[in-house]
Amino acid sequence: MTPAIKRTSVVICTLAIFVCESSQAQFQNTPSIQELLRMNTEPRPDPSQRIVSAVPIDAPVNPVEYYVGPGDVLALNIWSSAPLERSLTVTPEGTLLIPNVGVVDVKEQTLEAVKKNVARLVTRKYPSAEVTLTILSPRRIIVQVTGDVYVEGKHEMSSVQRVDNLIDVANDPPRSALDPGVYYAAQFVRRSSSLRSIIIQRKSGERVRADLIKYKATGDGRYNPYLREGDQVLVPGRMMNTIGMLGAVRLQSSFEYVPGDSLTDLIAMGFGFRATADSMHGVLTRLSADANSMEKIDVNPAAIVAGRERNIALRPGDQLTIKEVPELRQSLIVAIEGEVKQPGQYPITRSATKLSEAIKAAGGFTNEANIKAATLIRARVGPQVSPDEIAQEQLLSSRSNLGIQDTSYYFTETALRLKGELVSVDFQKLFVLGDSTQDVTLRLYDRVIIPRRTRTVYVFGQVLSPGHIEFVEGKDYRYYVEKATGYMQGARKGDVKIIKGSTRIWLDPDETKIEDGDYIWVPKERQYPFSYYLTTYAEIAGIIGTVATVALLINNLTK
Repeated sequence: MTPAIKRTSVVICTLAIFVCESSQAQFQNTPSIQELLRMNTEPRPDPSQRIVSAVPIDAPVNPVEYYVGPGDVLALNIWSSAPLERSLTVTPEGTLLIPNVGVVDVKEQTLEAVKKNVARLVTRKYPSAEVTLTILSPRRIIVQVTGDVYVEGKHEMSSVQRVDNLIDVANDPPRSALDPGVYYAAQFVRRSSSLRSIIIQRKSGERVRADLIKYKATGDGRYNPYLREGDQVLVPGRMMNTIGMLGAVRLQSSFEYVPGDSLTDLIAMGFGFRATADSMHGVLTRLSADANSMEKIDVNPAAIVAGRERNIALRPGDQLTIKEVPELRQSLIVAIEGEVKQPGQYPITRSATKLSEAIKAAGGFTNEANIKAATLIRARVGPQVSPDEIAQEQLLSSRSNLGIQDTSYYFTETALRLKGELVSVDFQKLFVLGDSTQDVTLRLYDRVIIPRRTRTVYVFGQVLSPGHIEFVEGKDYRYYVEKATGYMQGARKGDVKIIKGSTRIWLDPDETKIEDGDYIWVPKERQYPFSYYLTTYAEIAGIIGTVATVALLINNLTK
């Protein structure tokens, strides 16, 4: 074998050995069928779903206000025939490196501006592609807060948090501090710190003012900007100068005055007008510098808010009062109870519905209606009145110089009056005799009560057979006492009382006629112990002795 052929054979053998080893290694690293199936069924990570941040925020990030910075993770999607997706992190130098595309400088730029710059650069390479850029994970930043906060110093925050989040963190006592004094100290700091004159000093030298009251009222992020790395936030003490809103506004309150405040700012902080507001008529009261005199300026708040009239710059101490148009269209109802064909609640007008109209709406009286005993009760206090108002009415009614017995009686009558006051109306005259002067005007919460005929008179007390006696028109109380088998021994016959069935008022027999449903009360002779009579006789003897002594003295002086 020639040397050339020998060398060729060695090369061929070497190649054969290399191919075999390569093939064996390839087959050894090749996954099995089961592994291939498992790889196809396992979910693959989707970069667009990798939201790392778990910081709670009160609204979606506003690209116009949010400034991109080092550490922000952005998701870039290039939508074309072959879609591309990239997860990009802003470098410490403030640049965004896009593979195979280029570099974008994002320092001191809003998210909106970065989106435009990235789209402009990417479309140079992919002219027909649609480009989207979103925040995947916001960066962590270090900011410093000083002033009227509980915990001054540096705090780690998220770049999607705003100034109010930082102040909440700075005023949150450590969870290890269980002393109530710590909690109250933090609350005091919250109440004494300014919410409208917060200063944010940026690394760039820019100075921004935060106004959390305006932010709460308007939701405008300009008044509560996003935090950025290196921010120094100063929270000053609350100023004593105030401006205020009164009347028909959603929030009646006083607010810290900040130079530059206007009437529209004040209205916004009061969350606008209530539905019942007369927004075209307001009064702006303005104190003099020494606060000893006041100027009243008539304004049209609605026109000022709409821009039809000139806005007004406010001064410390200004108060805006918005007049209110009372809503008279209430649910005006009365209740009709008892012997009417359709009892229930019925609507009325404010000052025009008559009693006869309400009875007619209820279908009229039934055959069992005791019209003579019917009553109209008017609520002194409505059903929705608080217990404090009822107690106040009771205290006001206690102003008297009555004696002990009269005071007790008066308190009883007052308690009954608060349950419902009787309206002076004679149903018999109105509905039977046709006397229209008795047709009173109904009021809200009035109750018309029509009792059922009992056709009896109830006799009780010192009678032999107390109970119901059949009513007979025109008979006096003696007739009913006789029907009750007469008086018992010890009855006080001269003190018989008639209790009216409708009002429960006690009357002497000569003051009223017996009517269907009335009561007759026969009292008992009072029984006193011997000591009572002894005391009485002693008092009489003392009086007689005194008179005799005076008479004797006068007689001696005249001799």
